[in-house]
Formats: sequence, structure tokens, C-alpha cells
Amino acid sequence: MKRHVLMSVVATVINGAVFVAALFRQYALVEVAASVLTGLQVFFMSSTIGDLLDKRKEPNRARTSAVVLFTIFLVAFYYFTRYLR
Repeated sequence: MKRHVLMSVVATVINGAVFVAALFRQYALVEVAASVLTGLQVFFMSSTIGDLLDKRKEPNRARTSAVVLFTIFLVAFYYFTRYLR
């Protein structure tokens, strides 16, 4: 379960870093997507920490999959906007 908390924290940090990078490069659409997804990641992270505090044995697989997919989408969207535009 602690691995899922760590994964949520890392995903939140990655989304925040993409937001800051998009802010410096002035990619408005990426900034909006990054800010929305960072908010979602913080929600997922707090939910995962709540599961850890409730001592649940199994993590929520749908939430874990969403964390990974949102992070991959945002990084791919940033690189597409930066390099393939």
C-alpha cells in the first residue's frame, strides 16, 4: 500500500513539474491541462493516504490506473506540444 502512496506522490510531482515547464514555455493549453490534472492527482493522493490510514489491505486499482494514465497523458501532451507542433 505504501508503494501506491509513493506512486501518487511521484505522479503529483511530475504533473507539477510539467505545469511549471509549460508555464515557462507559455503553452496555455498544456498549462490548463496540467493544472486540472495536478488537482486530480492531489485528490487521488489524499484518497490513497486515507486508504493507508484506514489500513485497507487492497489499494483501489481503478484509482491507481487513473494516476498512471493521467501522468502519461500529460507528459505525452507536453512533449507533443513542444516538439511536434
